[in-house]
Amino acid sequence: MFTLLIVNSFQEFRRIKGNINSMREHAELLSSVRDDITDFKTSGSMSPRMQLLRERAAIHGNISHIDEVISQAQATRAVLGSQRQLFGDVQGKVKLLGDKFPVIRSVLGSIRRRRSRDTLILSAVIAACTLFLIIYWLSK
Repeated sequence: MFTLLIVNSFQEFRRIKGNINSMREHAELLSSVRDDITDFKTSGSMSPRMQLLRERAAIHGNISHIDEVISQAQATRAVLGSQRQLFGDVQGKVKLLGDKFPVIRSVLGSIRRRRSRDTLILSAVIAACTLFLIIYWLSK
């Protein structure tokens, strides 16, 4: 239970950290675009060499952003892999308990039936809403 709390807290931390990084990158992008616009307005026409250097710097900045995104994706993949393993271990332990104790097996069966019933109800509601949305869209 404690490890699950730690894993959830760590996931929440990574999500918030990712949001902050995304907002920071967005602000940097906006400021760099504004700087580029003001540089273009003040310099008029730049020499071809300066334009190439500026393009090179912009490409290098984009590559570093891409590297950051790839590293975030790899970290997310690693976390999801560990979660998958954790859930697999938990599922195996619950199955062992269900095999040992018939009462637990019946409780797990009722939970499974309720979950499938809830899934069917939710899918029916989504289908009905989608149908009503399509009918509304076609009637306009």
